[in-house]
Amino acid sequence: MLNIENISKSFGKKQALADVSFKVKKGEIAALLGENGAGKSTLLRILSGFFEANTGKVKIDDTDLNTDRVKFLQNVGYVQEISALYGDMTVYDFLCFAANLRGLKSAEIIDAVKESVNLLELRDVLTQKNETLSKGFKKRVELAAVLAAKPEILLLDEPTEGLDPNQKAVIRQIIKKYAKQHIVIISTHTLEDVEALANRVLLLHKGRLQFDGDLKTFKKNAKNDLLASFQKVTSE
Repeated sequence: MLNIENISKSFGKKQALADVSFKVKKGEIAALLGENGAGKSTLLRILSGFFEANTGKVKIDDTDLNTDRVKFLQNVGYVQEISALYGDMTVYDFLCFAANLRGLKSAEIIDAVKESVNLLELRDVLTQKNETLSKGFKKRVELAAVLAAKPEILLLDEPTEGLDPNQKAVIRQIIKKYAKQHIVIISTHTLEDVEALANRVLLLHKGRLQFDGDLKTFKKNAKNDLLASFQKVTSE
């Protein structure tokens, strides 16, 4: 269980998150929705250790991010919207490098990389340099690098942004398969990914959590100005 309790974050005078609380359990795919600047990426960066919250607590079961940071982050995998690949490395070398950074032992790396390669169907591009890959394959490599360590929590920032329909379908299938035994949180600005993936909707607006529930309820209740406006924009 991922427990986020009263998280707030400010950058100078700008408040990015204000008293955000929710829980996500294993088997759930929770979608963070919101307009640009709503606080989605800030929240993911707090959960992944890039930022520290000003107030609040984050726990995976009994492991507290504030008091046991290393153990907590060992259970978290984060794929950013902007590519984090090293272009001059081959796919295989990069995956081994990433697995080593995640603390896998030498004897574990080969098996872990092999498993993630099979999951993401990367066998045909293992010897290619990352800079030569299509956007769809780059996204697969980024996912493979994270999934090799089998994190309990998988955080994805705009996981299908810029991909064609076939590439989106492949990535979504992989995410859904992984989520069966893990916790997945995706940040998105479109309902397309939510409808295809999520069984939980978390709507952020100006740093505050405005809705927490399933997609059916979200649509049914989209009658106040905030929800109706958001649904209209993301459906266009």
